[in-house]
Amino acid sequence: MPEDRKSVPTRRPDLASAAGTAGLLAVVTVANYMAWLGWDQKKDVLPDGSATGPYQPWQVAGVALGLGVLAAVAGRRGHPVIGAAAVSLTMTACWSVDAATSDDSGLWAVGALLVLAGTSLGTGAVAAIAARFRRGAH
Repeated sequence: MPEDRKSVPTRRPDLASAAGTAGLLAVVTVANYMAWLGWDQKKDVLPDGSATGPYQPWQVAGVALGLGVLAAVAGRRGHPVIGAAAVSLTMTACWSVDAATSDDSGLWAVGALLVLAGTSLGTGAVAAIAARFRRGAH
């Protein structure tokens, strides 16, 4: 008779769970972008005639903090790669649409690459660190 072996359960990410996680992170990332940056379209003209903006440092800090929290939550819940990818790609898409519709120079594409690189590195690092501190992980 064949020996009765108990199967050892393996934890594989379910495709539906991964898609749901990515979708939820994308929606919250859009909300984060709109709350901090999406409403501010006006550049500030300084007394010397130069223009800055449209974002203030506190707005950029706020959106970055929100993205970091999302990445940390995703990493802590065991989805560091999905979290970093969903947040980074969504943030880049939001910024790109905003920049492309208000830029006459065509340099928005360069900015989009920089946003993608920065958010990927930042959220990837935060999600990876958070994943190391998951509850029950040894």
